[in-house]
Amino acid sequence: MARKVTLVRGGVLGANTGIGGAHHALVGALEGEQVDDWRLQGVAEYDLGPHPNLLRRVMQRWFTHPRKVSSLANSEHRPDLIHITDQEQAHLVPKSCKVPVVVTVHDLFHLFPKHLSVGATNVEIGHLKPPLMRRRDLSQLKRGLARSDLLLCDSYATLEACKIHFPNVDSLWLPLGLNMDAFSPKEGDQRAPIGPASEFQKGCHLLIVGSHDPRKRMSFLMEVLGGLEDSIKHDLHIHHVGTSISSSKEASIDHLAEQHGVMNFTAHGGDLSSEALMNLRHASEVLLFPSVSEGFGYPPIEAMATGTPVLCADMPSHNELMPPGSCLSANEASEWQKRIAEVHSAWKDRSVSDSNHVWPEPDHTLIEHARTFDIGAFCQRTSDAYNRFF
Repeated sequence: MARKVTLVRGGVLGANTGIGGAHHALVGALEGEQVDDWRLQGVAEYDLGPHPNLLRRVMQRWFTHPRKVSSLANSEHRPDLIHITDQEQAHLVPKSCKVPVVVTVHDLFHLFPKHLSVGATNVEIGHLKPPLMRRRDLSQLKRGLARSDLLLCDSYATLEACKIHFPNVDSLWLPLGLNMDAFSPKEGDQRAPIGPASEFQKGCHLLIVGSHDPRKRMSFLMEVLGGLEDSIKHDLHIHHVGTSISSSKEASIDHLAEQHGVMNFTAHGGDLSSEALMNLRHASEVLLFPSVSEGFGYPPIEAMATGTPVLCADMPSHNELMPPGSCLSANEASEWQKRIAEVHSAWKDRSVSDSNHVWPEPDHTLIEHARTFDIGAFCQRTSDAYNRFF
């Protein structure tokens, strides 16, 4: 008979966000009975609506929801195990609990922020001076992680950080999984993107996915793109998917593009549909990913799963996802410009005239590499992790 697990998080998140996507993938795997020996008893989360006031958010996060989770963990109908699906909800680990509690840890840079030197630039990883309420929140998260029975780390870099900061809590490596069927192009599918012609003009399309956080290094990337030869820049169509407003009061990403002379730049925002984002992957010659600090790093593995190449900084922990020797130096702008110029040259050789534009073909070697992180492997590792307690 299958054992029961309840998944816990805070406010609801969409599947098109990193942490939200990981949560929904696990929900789907358990509902589909893909995790051997386990079934989903329920999901404990809450929906505050689109515009909650601060008091309501605080009351729900710090008081109402923790009480609910604690009651659930100790009730007569409690599950066999509770799984909190990201470290930003670790304060929900009950102080007294009759069942094991595991927490997925995507990263720790918000809990333990630092400055990282990348070449001549210092990059703030996390927020070194959070406001008072956030400091209280972070303290609760750290105490919750210390109370948990097992930390599931989605990268080796995060695993090492957990061993340093929470040495008394058991931890193991459990990379996230990807539903390859949803990303891999099917036999006979057209690679050309589907959508209005105005969205996909003939040209050399490059894709950027990620927020405008300092660690994502949008400024560096705009400098790289702005420093290309005009003959190359004229052909490039740059698409950014994610929040364009900086979390550190830097200029918005579209203004950075304008400042650095990046032509044909489109900021799509962070609410793009899954279908529209997939169309962008299909249209793009390459994904640009200059980040210097990630948890799992969904954008590179998702791009490779569609057969789209990735130009990726050789930094943790997304470099763990890449084929050996394929990452770029994090701080050598000239190296990035050289590789982008090569991408442009290959596009130009393939599309010799406006009347003979050819969309990129999927790289099946990359698709096979991405299968290492298929949802099936993730489900087996999850089952093994849960069964450690029984």
